[in-house]
Amino acid sequence: MLLLVALGIVFSLTAAATEKAEVTTNKPAVPLFNFSRIYLPPEHVPYFLNNNKRVAKLCHLDPLCPFKDALQSQSVCWGYEKNCDSKKRFSYPVCTKADSGWVQSLDAARELFWKQADFGYVKERIAELKTLCKPDKPGDSSLRCSSHTRFCRATNLYLDLRKPRRSHERYKEDFTHTGEIGGHCQLNRHALAAEGDHKSPLQSW
Repeated sequence: MLLLVALGIVFSLTAAATEKAEVTTNKPAVPLFNFSRIYLPPEHVPYFLNNNKRVAKLCHLDPLCPFKDALQSQSVCWGYEKNCDSKKRFSYPVCTKADSGWVQSLDAARELFWKQADFGYVKERIAELKTLCKPDKPGDSSLRCSSHTRFCRATNLYLDLRKPRRSHERYKEDFTHTGEIGGHCQLNRHALAAEGDHKSPLQSW
């Protein structure tokens, strides 16, 4: 009798475990990444994945990733990346005529246009980036700028705008005073001042 009771307990536990396993197995799979955040034209997705290796890896591992086809073209690049093959970059200008006042050949015209109005311009600005405010540890403030501070990238800096100074002066440059902008990083004051030689009021044409 005791043996029958014991067998009944074992079988009931086994059945319960089996049912639990079935319920767990039937749960819908959860994506490793919210791929709906990648809201890009389909032809741009391979370029995005090539520049976001972590997302590309998650897409490779995740059976629910909708961009599996884009992973096959991960050697493509926009053109500003360090190791970008010129034959695989996003685009290259097409010129049919070279103005002798600017360049001497069609190849030179294409290259000039690419550097001034395409991703070649981005590549040159990235190459110019200098650290003007160096963080001491991860999470600190930072400031990096290209030449003449035409482009800057800052993290964790603050601007105190609680007491804005208003006047009728058209091109006022002392809008912020000492202590009203800053952060926690080592500022190279001389380097920052030296990059301000192309400063001018905001204009429109």
